[in-house]
Amino acid sequence: MHNYNALIDALGEDEPQSAARSRAQESAVRMTEPDAEHDEPALQWTPELTLMLAILEDAVACFCMTLKRPRQNPEILSRQAEFWFRLDDWESPFSFNNICEALRLDPIATRERVFAKRPQRRTNS
Repeated sequence: MHNYNALIDALGEDEPQSAARSRAQESAVRMTEPDAEHDEPALQWTPELTLMLAILEDAVACFCMTLKRPRQNPEILSRQAEFWFRLDDWESPFSFNNICEALRLDPIATRERVFAKRPQRRTNS
């Protein structure tokens, strides 16, 4: 079973960590086991889906400026990640919308959750 621990760590801070982790683990189980009620096939963790999850986790870390070793200026990375989250692109295979859809996440709810974790921006005054 694949898990969303890094994503939960980045986005689950507004509720008790154990509750967030428990909900995510239940969700992960639903993604890996067929759902009898909806007859939805299980999510098969292919290398492509694993890469998509890693891209989403990296974008959240860039946006929240929580990268341990940023590749460049953290504020630039944060702005670039914000642009990627806001872009309403369904054409690119690795767009935010398509990654959420492939991972069976609601793009609107995920976007709202990410933006709720917006870091405080420094103003030049």
